[in-house]
Amino acid sequence: MTQKEIIIERASKMFVAQGVKAVRMDDIAQELSISKRTLYELFGDKEELLYQSILYFLVKGQERRVEQSKSVENSLEVMLINLRDMIAYAPLSSRIRTNLKRFYPSVFERLESDARANSFEDICRWVKRCVASGYFTKTADSDFVIKVLQDSVHGIMVMDKLESTDNVQLISRITYALVIFIRGLCTPSGIAVIDTCFEKYFGNIPSINTL
Repeated sequence: MTQKEIIIERASKMFVAQGVKAVRMDDIAQELSISKRTLYELFGDKEELLYQSILYFLVKGQERRVEQSKSVENSLEVMLINLRDMIAYAPLSSRIRTNLKRFYPSVFERLESDARANSFEDICRWVKRCVASGYFTKTADSDFVIKVLQDSVHGIMVMDKLESTDNVQLISRITYALVIFIRGLCTPSGIAVIDTCFEKYFGNIPSINTL
């Protein structure tokens, strides 16, 4: 890894664990045993480092979901695995998003645009594969349906009104809203997959102490 990549990886962990506002450039420099001048030479300012660090966090999430899905061939089950991972990280993602929007709105806007574009591509791919496999009705293979599903995922997962103590409620809302929506797109064979996989992937809604 290059020095820049090492900095982004370490800074990403610090921002996620400690908060985007709490972590200063001085803290990152001290953690990496480098000068603050080096940080500014490589990134220009904190906002650029913050953007690249949170983007790294999002990319690692995508890579994690791909890895989790490798052993599964059923396209609908792959979709459920991906959604389960997104749901598990929803409270953390919501906290990061809320703080970015409050303290670093320009970074928030850049990341929001990236996230929605990637989300649309992922959902589009999942839906089309499920249609091709016979798990979703052919009417589901449309940009409109994909947009509705994307808006549902996005809208629930980024709710700003829920406090951190409502993590369990947030996860429960996302789980049941998405599963019910997806079940409505299913053919009988798709419904069978949903019913078989629900307990496996969504039966262990975490408690507040395990988040």
